[in-house]
Amino acid sequence: MAAYMMQIHENVLQTHIPVKYIDVEVAYVGDGEGADVYVGAASNHGETYRYLFYVSAGPEAAGNHQVVHHLHVSSEVCVLKIFSNSSVPNHLVIRIYCRSGAGELIGVLSEHQMLKLAD
Repeated sequence: MAAYMMQIHENVLQTHIPVKYIDVEVAYVGDGEGADVYVGAASNHGETYRYLFYVSAGPEAAGNHQVVHHLHVSSEVCVLKIFSNSSVPNHLVIRIYCRSGAGELIGVLSEHQMLKLAD
């Protein structure tokens, strides 16, 4: 099982341009049968969004990854959670694409950077 948790808000990258939207990409790189993946976020005011999907191994690129587009990020602190039910180590690759209010790409957080932010 993999679990990633990260606090997000519009100044998550500490740039002069606030992050208003994120795209979350989850790719399966394990040798197993695949994994169910949950991507969700909650704040003090309740659940903000929730997605559940299946990613799998194999030659089909469409089944190997999913991208959840255009998730809103506000000035309120929100906890982003990504869980999978696979017991295979290192089976997921996760990237978060941070975008401005105009949709411009500001930066990309990799799985390694998310772990560093969580420390």
